[in-house]
Amino acid sequence: MPIQLNEQDSRRDHLSEAPGGGALSVAADYTTAADVTAVHHVTAGHVDSVWVQVHNSTHQDVEVKLVLNPSDDTSTSAIDDATTTLLIPKKDSLWALQGDAFRLRGTNTKAVAMYVATADADKLKVTGYVVRTRGEVIY
Repeated sequence: MPIQLNEQDSRRDHLSEAPGGGALSVAADYTTAADVTAVHHVTAGHVDSVWVQVHNSTHQDVEVKLVLNPSDDTSTSAIDDATTTLLIPKKDSLWALQGDAFRLRGTNTKAVAMYVATADADKLKVTGYVVRTRGEVIY
């Protein structure tokens, strides 16, 4: 049961797009900004420190695009400006984010998203958690 946070209180929670804290599958191939796999959304009035681990159980390295604060429109340049490429080693995992802080930007609640090439769809799993702090002015 969610608890109400007071100013500058914090709590640990699962990634917003991971139902019950389970693993997410990176299924999206990028054509427009709407195609990315959402990993976490932020809530107004909170700062979320986000930890994301990407798991690769295949026998080949897989490249994943990590999108920070992706645009919530269909502009391709807006998403490319915030994208970085990570190579996830075969039969291994990698911490893609380790406590990076995100807060609401205008009306865009999406903080972290990912996508892979079509041939790599559903090969990677994502787990993680957030430490949510009440109050946007603490950072």
